[in-house]
Amino acid sequence: MTIREAISSDADAIARLTRELGYAADPAAISQRLARLTDRNDQLVLVALLDEKPVGWLQAHASDVLESGFRVEIVGLIVSLQSRRLGIGRQLVQRAEQWAIALGAAAIVVRSNTARGESHRFYPALGFSATKTQAVYRKPLAK
Repeated sequence: MTIREAISSDADAIARLTRELGYAADPAAISQRLARLTDRNDQLVLVALLDEKPVGWLQAHASDVLESGFRVEIVGLIVSLQSRRLGIGRQLVQRAEQWAIALGAAAIVVRSNTARGESHRFYPALGFSATKTQAVYRKPLAK
């Protein structure tokens, strides 16, 4: 397995993996988002490859939060169904942790939908502790 930073040609694979987890993902939109994220010091987008085929991805970003300080948050982690239980997710998270340490972050955090039972076993196995339960609200903005 290889883990590397995402490149523009990964957009189709990232979209495919994202849809596999149940999110709508248009390859063109993913390509545009990826272009905005690459080469930014506060963003990390990794792709995991098995036999040179993308089987997972992770996105993390660094931010300063007034109440909790400088931290890195994993905002997306997907491993294909066929490639789970091979240590891919663990290695992606480890790379994000290394990045967070290199940036001087005080903590690394992740949010997970309550419906994703597998995630609620995965993250504690990696040393994460549940700190709160919250609701997420969304308001579309006019363009």
